[in-house]
Amino acid sequence: MISWSGKRRWVALLMLLAGVAVTLLVRPVIPVIQLPGEVYPSHWQLFGQIEIADDLFLGSPMTNTLMGSILVWLLIILLILYLRWRMPQSDAEAPRGGIYNMLEAIIDGLYSFVGGIVKPQYLKPIFRVFITIFVLVLIGNWFSLVPGVESIGFIHPHYKPVLDAETGVEVVDEQGHTKYKVTDGFEIYRGFLGFWMVHGSCEWIHPGVEVATDQAAFLAAIQTAQLEQRTAELQVKAGQSVAIDPSDNAVRAASYEAAHAEHLAAKTARAESCYTGITQTWPSYAALEFTDEGDVWIGEQTVAEYFATFAPRSEYLSTDPHHIVPGDEHSEEVPWVVLPYIRVPTTDINFTLSLALIAVVLIQWIGFQALGIGYLTKFFNFRTLFTSPLGGIDLAVGLLEFIGEIARILSFAFRLLGNMFAGAVMLFVMSYLFTIIPWPFFILKFFVGIIQALIFGMLTAIFMNLATDSHHHEEHASH
Repeated sequence: MISWSGKRRWVALLMLLAGVAVTLLVRPVIPVIQLPGEVYPSHWQLFGQIEIADDLFLGSPMTNTLMGSILVWLLIILLILYLRWRMPQSDAEAPRGGIYNMLEAIIDGLYSFVGGIVKPQYLKPIFRVFITIFVLVLIGNWFSLVPGVESIGFIHPHYKPVLDAETGVEVVDEQGHTKYKVTDGFEIYRGFLGFWMVHGSCEWIHPGVEVATDQAAFLAAIQTAQLEQRTAELQVKAGQSVAIDPSDNAVRAASYEAAHAEHLAAKTARAESCYTGITQTWPSYAALEFTDEGDVWIGEQTVAEYFATFAPRSEYLSTDPHHIVPGDEHSEEVPWVVLPYIRVPTTDINFTLSLALIAVVLIQWIGFQALGIGYLTKFFNFRTLFTSPLGGIDLAVGLLEFIGEIARILSFAFRLLGNMFAGAVMLFVMSYLFTIIPWPFFILKFFVGIIQALIFGMLTAIFMNLATDSHHHEEHASH
């Protein structure tokens, strides 16, 4: 029983205030959201691919979901060692209390629950499979509730190779190097203790994209100014009063200068904390020349020529992004994102599909253990094909059951993957939108993790129990 009358309540209050202060001072950054596990940078590969020849590798790269799986298994091993250590050595020894008693009560409850739905003679092997799957999936699901998981990771430049629109093959330059282009991301800065951090308040802006956006906004402001000028002139001709005399195009000038000031203020405010972006791109009104056709020139340049002088429009990177590191001369040329060190393993199809394959194989194994080679008659029942008028139906039903066994692999894998990946995305988004009070969603994630682990384990136990039923016995019972 925890007493809140002492120092604990002040520690809890301090932690709450610290959490509120951090959420108010540091804007959260949503990590990269993608279904496959993110690959560790090459210099962080603990193990994985081994180069056995030029451009020929053995194994698979290290991913953050694989690291999550390794940590889950380590936690399970530690849990087993703890239970072994706390387990009474004899019936005369009293239980040692604490967490051990709680875990023992939970396991006993699950054992009784599974015992109510499976045959007694197969309870032990089925329960071993059930509890293994349950604990593995449960700890994997709850990993997303651990602080730092899926939120702390590598600062990595965000780019992708340029693909040919027709063939889908990577495009190369004259030297045979793959071309890359940047995507979306954030700026970086040196934060606490000199560590590089992603600046959540400063989205990285591509110079070419910004100039194109500013050019479109400039043309829209010119069009609005000319429209307001024309409207004021018509109002004067109609004898209506106007706020600004439209003579000498004063309305057009006032409208443009107001839009220019608003645009410049927004750019200046951003430049105080962000390094990407061009503060001044719009020309002053005095530099504009309007033609009789309604076009606008900036000195001797067209609008396109003027804006082209600010930044190149090329979307390709001028340097190899694999060699860009935070703080070097090219670090401001690319956007940066967070690639988490650890990701929940149940959000990776490799984990859920592997677990589904193991579950289905164990279902077939216990079927052969219980029925021997006769287990195959559940799927390929040729015995009654020529001896019973319903033999053809029995064969068709058996083939459908065989297809169902294969479909269970997909059902197991994608049910768990879909629920847990959606839950991870929900936590990302809600923690970003409601930085101070995301607790209800963490509580929801807590119970969803239990439910999904229980569903996966119970379905496996039920299917293993069904696999021990004799099809021949069902035929006699139906007759």
